[in-house]
This record gives sequence, C-alpha cells and structure tokens, in this order.
Amino acid sequence: MLGLPDEFTPQFLTRLEELRIRTRRQYAGMGKGAHLSPKRGSSLEFSDYRHYSPGDDFRYIDWGLYGRSDKLYIKLFKEEEDLLTYIFLDASASMAFPASDRKFERAVATALAIAYVALGSGDRVMLRVLAGAGAKVDPVFLYGRHRIVELAQKMRAIKPGGEYDLAQALARELHSIRRAGKVFVVSDFLMLLNSVTRGLGLFTAATMDVTAVQILGGHEVQGQGLEGDVEVVDSESGESLRVAIGPREREQYHQTMLRLTREIKQFCTKRGLHYALHLTDQQFQDFFARAVTDLGLAH
Repeated sequence: MLGLPDEFTPQFLTRLEELRIRTRRQYAGMGKGAHLSPKRGSSLEFSDYRHYSPGDDFRYIDWGLYGRSDKLYIKLFKEEEDLLTYIFLDASASMAFPASDRKFERAVATALAIAYVALGSGDRVMLRVLAGAGAKVDPVFLYGRHRIVELAQKMRAIKPGGEYDLAQALARELHSIRRAGKVFVVSDFLMLLNSVTRGLGLFTAATMDVTAVQILGGHEVQGQGLEGDVEVVDSESGESLRVAIGPREREQYHQTMLRLTREIKQFCTKRGLHYALHLTDQQFQDFFARAVTDLGLAH
C-alpha cells in the first residue's frame, strides 16, 4: 500500500491513527501541537501565577485569589507544541542474519509504524540510520502524515551492512541533535551489553525519554540450524569459529539469548526507559497492538 510494508493494511493504519507518542517529560517543540511544553502559553493546562503588571490581559486575572488576598495575580498556562521524535534504526550486518528471519524488514516496519503514529499526531520525526549500505536517509525532521510514503521509499534503498559500536555511534548522533525529545532505538542489540547500556544511557543523561525496541529472529533465538560440526561466522567482523553443537550446546545458546534480553530489559526498567521485544516468528500487527505501553505509546 503506497510503498509501505505489507503489514500496513488499511485496518492496521487505522489502529495506528488511534495512538500517540507518550512522554514522561515535557519538551519544547518547533510548532503548535498536542503535547504540553515547558514553555508558558495559552492552553487549558494551568501552570502557575505571577503578579499582575500593567498591560496584562484582564481575562487571566484570578478574581477569586484577588478577593482573598486583595492583590492581582495572572494565571499562567502551559504551551502545547509538537513533539520531536527521533528514531535510530540499526542497519548493521547482523540485522540481515539469519535471512529467513527477516529481522531488518521487521525493524523497518517497526520504525515506520512509530513514525506514522508520530506524524499522524502532528509531531515531527527524524529517522537516523546506523551503519548500513545504499542510499542514506537525510537526518531532517519530517512533518505531516503524507511524509510516511516518502520515508518508506527511502528506507527501501537501505541494505544492512557493516559494523559499529552502538555507544560511540549514539554519542556522535547525540552530539548533532540540537533539541531534546522522544527517542526510539530499534536494533537486535547483539553486541556487548556494556555498549548497549552506555549507548542508551547517553540519552537518559541528556534528559531524553527513550524506548529500546529489540528485534530478534525466531529461528535465531532458538538456534535452529545449529547442529553438529559447524562453522560460526560473525556477520559483521567476518571472524569464524568451528564448533561442535549438540542439544546441550544449543540449549545453552538459547538461554544465553534469553539472558541478554532479560538484562537489557532490566537495565531499561531500572533507568526508567521503555523496552519492547519483537520476535519475528510473531505476527507484526499483533506484536504492535500488544506492546503499545511497552513501546511508550498511548491510546
């Protein structure tokens, strides 16, 4: 549909239009929107009082407070602005393996679904691709629901490739960001745990509201295809290792994968980050519907 992934049926898009990005903090935007901003404005959300000064609008005088204190005070209200939403998409080589799991395709679908929610709510979206090959997506803010088609077209030209250190890559990205906002990091996070925690921690230190979305292959987690004497090749570094794998070793591998997801989730929970896990043997639409709260979204 309009160049979007097959999962984006009319029914699924309707469900996405019922959602909005939720934040635990208030951020200044770039224009009018539906999110409370730390700026003072004219919304219905009361913020504070200040003493009346000549020239202030009489409509904002609190006459009840005047009757009690015999002093004039002006009501101050919150401003409502759009939300700046940053989506970081892992396009390193590991996202292409195993090919049968379609990890990168699901990561792209996840990024586009989040972008559609934000754009449909009147927010601004910037997609930033980490590693990868092919045409690059310009790191500029997109505004308006119709821009999702343009974004989907650009993402079709991206192919997984290369390797990178997540913490270093996110540090460079954070340095180039001028305004705080909501952050989504979509990755398999198959790297040293320290790199994951340091990378995600950079955004919390910068008062960003972060959601980590981990995409793993269903076959990958189970270790399917790992049997007997096999050569295991690192898809990013190219390093190889010959190992003998039986039922015991495959179960150890499976438990190691599960432990990685638990440790990342525990880190996110402890630091106040959102965390969602998508296994590609699940239906994508069902995952997105069930994980609304975990993704940091709201109805």
